[in-house]
Amino acid sequence: MASLQQRLYDLVTVIKTETKALRTLVSGTNNGDASDLATTATNLVAAINEVKAIADAAAGVGGPVINDAGTALDQVWSASKIDSELDARLNGLLDGAPAALDTLNELAAAVNDDANYAASVSAALGTKANASEVYTQAALGDPDTNLVAIWNAA
Repeated sequence: MASLQQRLYDLVTVIKTETKALRTLVSGTNNGDASDLATTATNLVAAINEVKAIADAAAGVGGPVINDAGTALDQVWSASKIDSELDARLNGLLDGAPAALDTLNELAAAVNDDANYAASVSAALGTKANASEVYTQAALGDPDTNLVAIWNAA
């Protein structure tokens, strides 16, 4: 049976061996084994740099250009420019509508959720008094009636 000292020595040896292999793979010293990397690089750092170079080339040197005035496909707007453009488009769509009518749901509620609102209003207007009809005084009542007095008395 191995002594405690021997077991600690064996543990330190394994840790040192694994650490050295990892350091070799990362740094490329001592011709580390990079055969599992799908790259032409010989170490992990070089492989990461290779991936970065490929990504930079795909997006244009240094990545897309932030240009709030531009519209080219290789340029992008900043987050604040995107926010301001969305706000401007929303405000244009609302065109100063009051808060009670600035959503589609509020507009639908305002017309009683009637999908045929225009036809319903036209039909209702058709039932109202026709301006071409002649109304007699008897039909309309006494024009000398003091309506304010009736109002105040009510």
